[in-house]
Order: sequence, then structure tokens, then C-alpha cells
Amino acid sequence: MKITYSSHQLKITDDLHDYILKRAEKIESRFGEIQEFNVLLKAEKHRFEAEVKVTAPRVSFYAKNETHELMSALDGAADKVISQIRRYKERVKDRRHNVPHREVVEQLNPDTTEMATDTDSAEEPIIVPAAEKFAAKPLTVSEAATELHSSGESLLMFLNSETRQVNLLYQSDNGAYGWVEPSFM
Repeated sequence: MKITYSSHQLKITDDLHDYILKRAEKIESRFGEIQEFNVLLKAEKHRFEAEVKVTAPRVSFYAKNETHELMSALDGAADKVISQIRRYKERVKDRRHNVPHREVVEQLNPDTTEMATDTDSAEEPIIVPAAEKFAAKPLTVSEAATELHSSGESLLMFLNSETRQVNLLYQSDNGAYGWVEPSFM
């Protein structure tokens, strides 16, 4: 991790240097992939301002804090960065939990190369893969109705963004819309 710090109208003492290193280590312990840790300290009249920027491989965090004490300004900015890191980790963790929904979409959209190979038996129906696939992006029911209306088709299968389940929206002959949502009991 590369640590840089600078100041405006302020001298960085050895104690302040050690304190910056301690805060950098605390942030690195929360988020180990840090490439750069930049601190900018400013002093104007009776107030101190600290800016902290942390750069990681695919993300960066920035925080700024201003108080009447130098150490508390640095603490406040570092704490803001730590809370940003916590929120980022929660978002990444939530994305990982949505993977089963992707698997459902993949199961409902089989590859067109997979065809029924057992044509000897007259009892089993021949399954022909569909040439079109349904919208894999999550939609609300109203967005799905708009998409169905604009496509001119009579039905649309979509992933409901509210329930995270596959739904079916169809248009009847009289122009009314019908909505089918599975009920797993």
C-alpha cells in the first residue's frame, strides 16, 4: 500500500505521521486490497480539514471532515471511509446472494443447441427450443406491461424485480392484461 500525505499551512510532526499510519493500518485491516492511501490536511484560522482518499483495484473511497481539532478531523474522515467500505462490502455480499436467481433464468432459457434426442418413444413429446428468449433483466409489473405493449407480442415472461420470481404477463383478445405469478407452497 502506498501512503501519501500532504498539508497546507500545517507542519506534519512525527506524532501526526505515526497517527496517519495508524489510521491507514486500521482502514487496511477492514479492506485489505488497498493500493493507495492519500491524506490531505489543511489548517485555516481555527479549523482543520482532513481529506482521505483510498484507492483499491476496482473502487475508490473519499471522505472529508472539518473540525476544530486536527486529530478529530482526521478521525472523522477515516471513519467515513470505513463506513463507505462497510456499505460497499454489504452490496457486494448482496450481489453474491442473487446468484441463484441467475441460475433460475439460465434454467428457463435453455441453449438452442440442446434438442430432444429421444424421438423413438411416441409417448414423450418432442421438445423444440424456443428461438426467442425472455427478458432476463428484472422488471416491475408496470414496466413489463409497457414492454409487452411496445413489442406487439401477446405474452411476456419476465423476472419480477419485487419478488425475484419469474412471472408471465399476457394480453387477452379483448385487450386486457393478465398477470401470472407462481405460488410456491
